[in-house]
Amino acid sequence: MSPRFAVIAPDLARGVRAAIAVVVPFYLAAQLNQPALAWLALGGWLGALADPTGTRRARALAMAVFVIASSAVIAIAGSLAHQPIAAALFIALVGFTSSFARAINGPAGVIGTLVMLIAAIAGAGTGSPLAAAGLFAGGAVWAVGLSSIVWPGWPHLPLRIALAKAYAELAAYAEALAAAVRDPAADWSAIAREHQRRVRAALEHTRETMLALRARRSGETPVGTNLRVLLGDAELHFFRVIALADEVEAGRDRDMLAELAETYRGIAQRLVTREPGDPARAEPVTNGSALARGLLVWARKALVRARDLDILGADDTAAPIAHQLHGPLAVALRDAGQAVRGALSWKSPICHHAVRVAITCAVAYGVGRAASPTHSTWVTVTAIAVLQPYLGATLVRIVERIIGTIVGGAIAVGVMMTIQDQRIIALLMVPLAVAAVITRTRSYRLFVLFLTPVFVLVTDRWHPGYYTAVVRIVDVALGAALAGVAALIAPSTERTRLPEALATLIDAIQRYLELTFEIVPTDADRAPLAAARRATGIAFENAEVSLERMLAEPKPLRRGNADAAVLLTYGRRLTAALTALDEARRDERPVMPELVKQDVTAALAQARAHITTGTTIERSTQPPVNVQAPLDKLVHYAALVRQIAYA
Repeated sequence: MSPRFAVIAPDLARGVRAAIAVVVPFYLAAQLNQPALAWLALGGWLGALADPTGTRRARALAMAVFVIASSAVIAIAGSLAHQPIAAALFIALVGFTSSFARAINGPAGVIGTLVMLIAAIAGAGTGSPLAAAGLFAGGAVWAVGLSSIVWPGWPHLPLRIALAKAYAELAAYAEALAAAVRDPAADWSAIAREHQRRVRAALEHTRETMLALRARRSGETPVGTNLRVLLGDAELHFFRVIALADEVEAGRDRDMLAELAETYRGIAQRLVTREPGDPARAEPVTNGSALARGLLVWARKALVRARDLDILGADDTAAPIAHQLHGPLAVALRDAGQAVRGALSWKSPICHHAVRVAITCAVAYGVGRAASPTHSTWVTVTAIAVLQPYLGATLVRIVERIIGTIVGGAIAVGVMMTIQDQRIIALLMVPLAVAAVITRTRSYRLFVLFLTPVFVLVTDRWHPGYYTAVVRIVDVALGAALAGVAALIAPSTERTRLPEALATLIDAIQRYLELTFEIVPTDADRAPLAAARRATGIAFENAEVSLERMLAEPKPLRRGNADAAVLLTYGRRLTAALTALDEARRDERPVMPELVKQDVTAALAQARAHITTGTTIERSTQPPVNVQAPLDKLVHYAALVRQIAYA
């Protein structure tokens, strides 16, 4: 199965589950002539969208928060609906509070946005607030039951299987080396060719699967983060096992192979079955070379991470201990509280966005009630849905929302005016709901296009006509205009944050440089070096995301984006030169003079100073002469980074 199809298959299943969750209550509401049951359908639909996927434990915790928060918001907002000022203030409070969910992780941000939308819908004051809250909760629980009990969905399963295959191939490589030790006639070259090819192919397939899955997911989850880290660990282990094979062939480090293979097998088994299995060994590794000791220590950490995929930092022994002592709920609440406290700063874009959302919610609620009393919620819902923390993303969503709503509204009108049989309408909603879920993470305009007919049919089936679709289009345009004005007032531009992200990246490269020159010549413990490489990779990812956001902004705000892209390119080449020093065999490593380190450090410091403050620092050292490869690349790329920063 190709990686692209493998990652689409869970989305197809999720779309069908979402369609069932919304269509069944909708059909019952129509057949029983009970419009209030539309809350049941709405709960099923939004419950399906709020489902964060992942482990059952993480999913149950997130959905419990969603159901409780949504029910409380519906009850309170519905009770205040006849007091416009109080209702507007409450919706603004919900918007401010829910916006901080973005600081926790991607799924929490999605749930926060949905809770805001629910508050805006409930603020219209239709029916009994308590009955609406109960029906919505029932619909959400119905959706959770479909996705967790009746038809469980595992969107990360293709990546887990591919990654397990890579670790299984690493285990097979280690087992082949152990067998060769016992066989005097072993062909070490043939073993290297066969197993290195198989490991490399498995890693390439895993990387393709990871990229395809990442392209279909917005935000971040602990499971996704840990799987990407495990993939990085597998690539690191591959190069180290190749080096270890040379040591084993020379008669050294042979005692480590059995435990190493067993650990790799354990990682593969946990990735597929998600069973905890036996814990990693805790006794310190004292025998063998620094290479072998480092391999075994990091393999044990990877085993812990594979066992606890839903815990960030699971390879740190403190994380699982805290998880066992305090329970998953206490640990999750503690981590969420720390993330929110970190965002409670006026320098934080999330805090800026929360204030902007609160004001926009209150204004949109008032404008909607005055301009469109029958469908006032559509103005507020649109403003909330398109308003993003970043100006460029908001402007793009405004255009996509309007276009998608116009086309989707036309589809809804056509369905309502030509089809009267509720069974046929319910059947038509199935492909629309499936398409909305599938396109949600890939194309916002397609998501809105397919979502609009479902939303109109669920909320306005009892008042069909052209009027409904026209009013929705006008209300969407009004809400989008309010969001655009809010985004343009004190806009949060990426141009002010990209220099900070680049400075953080340069700091990470500098740390990687220092540890490389400190550890590689002495063959000391390489665990800090691997951690520094991982931190550098994270810094690169953050800087690239910042640049992507900048490219989505209006043209006058994109000045300097080309230089930033080139700087990231040569920053990666500089990091690759450091990695080449780390991965080289001992007899292939060049002499690493302190003068090279000083020159590269000076170049990075000069680039950082110019990026953050515009200061130009005169060079204090001359470049080394007659430097061996790959040190010549290191010096060359450092000079280019400095030159690009000065451009």
